[in-house]
Order: sequence, then C-alpha cells, then structure tokens
Amino acid sequence: MSTVAPSTTASTAPPDHNRTGVDYRRPMPRPKVRGAVVDFHCHLVAARHARVWFDAAAHYGIDRFCTMTPLEEAAALLRAAPGRVHLIVVPKWQESSPWWVDNWLRRLEAFYNLGSRIVKFHCSPRSWPEPHRRIDSPALDPLFAEIKARGMAVMSHVGDPDTWYASRYADPAKYATRDDHYLAWEHRLDECRGLPWIGAHLGGNPENLPRLQVLLDRFEDLSLDCSATKWMVREISARRDQAREFFIRNQDRILFGSDQVSDDKRGWDFLASRFWAHRKLWETAAALPSPIHDPDLPDDAQPELRGLALPDETLQKLYHDNAARLLARIGGRFE
Repeated sequence: MSTVAPSTTASTAPPDHNRTGVDYRRPMPRPKVRGAVVDFHCHLVAARHARVWFDAAAHYGIDRFCTMTPLEEAAALLRAAPGRVHLIVVPKWQESSPWWVDNWLRRLEAFYNLGSRIVKFHCSPRSWPEPHRRIDSPALDPLFAEIKARGMAVMSHVGDPDTWYASRYADPAKYATRDDHYLAWEHRLDECRGLPWIGAHLGGNPENLPRLQVLLDRFEDLSLDCSATKWMVREISARRDQAREFFIRNQDRILFGSDQVSDDKRGWDFLASRFWAHRKLWETAAALPSPIHDPDLPDDAQPELRGLALPDETLQKLYHDNAARLLARIGGRFE
C-alpha cells in the first residue's frame, strides 16, 4: 500500500530561523581567540531580553557587545550586565520634531555619561528623500562637531543590499543611486579625517569588495564591521574566494558584528541561529544550505552558506584585537 507524505502547513512548517533542522543547542567549542570575543554591532533593545541573550551568546562563545540600546533601557541594561556591554549612542528613531538635532545632542551627552564612546548614524537610502538626514547634510554638522570635541567614534549605515536597490529603491528620482549615497559618505569622511569610523555591514556593500577596498585605502581611520547575518551569508558566500582574500588583506580593519536584534518574540533558538551562522561563515569551510530563510531570494533559490575558514591570526583580530584597539583609542573598554 502506498503512502502519501503529509503536506506542510503553516503550523508544521519549520521556523524561518531553522528551515534545515540544525540543532543549535549542540555544543560548539569557543573561538580560538585570546581574550573576550566582541560583537561590535548588535541591538539588545531591552534589559528584559538580557538573560536569554547572554545565555545563547555564551553557548557560542560570544562575550561582549557594542549595542544600540534605546536610552530609556540603557541604565537597566548596564545594571543587568555590568562590564559586558558598551552602549552605542542612538537618537530617538523616527523623531520628526524640529528640534531633533538638539534632542539628539542631549541624548548623546546622556549616553556619554553612561560610558558611550560611539555614535550611530542610520543614513540608509530610505532616508534620502529627507535631505537633512543624509550623511553629509549640514544639519548634522553640530553632531559631528560634538563627536570630535569629545574624542568619540562614528558608526554609519549608508548602503543597503543590491536586492533592495533593485526593488525598494528602484526609483532614482526619489532615492538617488548607490553611487550618490557613497559620494555623500565620502564627503563626510573627507571632512572627518582623524575620526575613528566604522562602516556598518561591510560598509553597506559586500556585493562590491573592490569599492570597499578603495574606501579603506583612501580613508585610514575607516574600519568595517561584518554584521547582518542573512546579508553576509548570501553575499559573502556568493563570492567566497574573493571575500576570503579581502578579509585576510584587511584583517586589521574588520570587526565582527552580528546585527542581532532582540525582541519579546525572539527566543533562544532564534538568537542562536545568528551566532551559529556567523561562526560557520568566518571560522569553517562549511558548504551547506543556510538554515535561515532569506526573504530577499525566492524559496527555491535560498542561499548556500560557504565558510571562509579564516586563519587563526585573522580571527584573533576580527573577534578581539581590532575591537579592543579601537575602543582603547576612544577611551572605551570592557571589564
């Protein structure tokens, strides 16, 4: 008698963070790194998320975090995780008040008094229709002046995935082009020479490593973080050999980051999926279907994760040394 396999329904379908059935709770050895492993780009958005966050992170050997936590949660998080987080200054997102720069400056001071030494600018293409929010807008000059005066660093989000430029930002009359966005960034980088700067998500353009090399060669104070799990898995894996060469060549300029975002609905396994994917991508020569569903690709064309198997010396710098050196430069540290 023949049998018919049961159909997959919404209730039985695998979760988007584990479509291939990975056992995220299986033990994984710590990274072979001297000192604490630092996630330089994440979003631990509420102190109530700290327990499950740190438990999942500890399972994967991730020790310290530079986090974009709202000011309203900052003090509670510092109490919950003393010595384990460095707060990154963020504004009140989506603020439309005419005094938004003044309010941001007040928040900068409050964060600074809590130990923050890095300021985040989210100037993605979707903000382009608002000229005052572009990275080179004169409206932001008071913020950059304050950052320089306090000896802080900048982290910026300028570019988005190529898949988004082909869809969400397909109207250049409204959103301009990637070249326009990067020209604006270069203008600000030119004005801010001597200021430590972190380009988030591999400078927002892992699809074009030659562009990133030009930026690194031109701006000696620029570093890049490799945050954004789905984006990195898709684009780094797609150009595995070129990416490996790029990471080794620029091993003093790249910082590990997950871009992990906490949420009341995101439990241990969701958080673990991001740490698992990053460690497989940077440390191993794995070649396997990514367990994390990528909404930017069709269901029948999901990405393969192709690990870079970076040398131990490169991993030491990626996970620890570069973060420690940059934080020391701006007067920040972890206990």
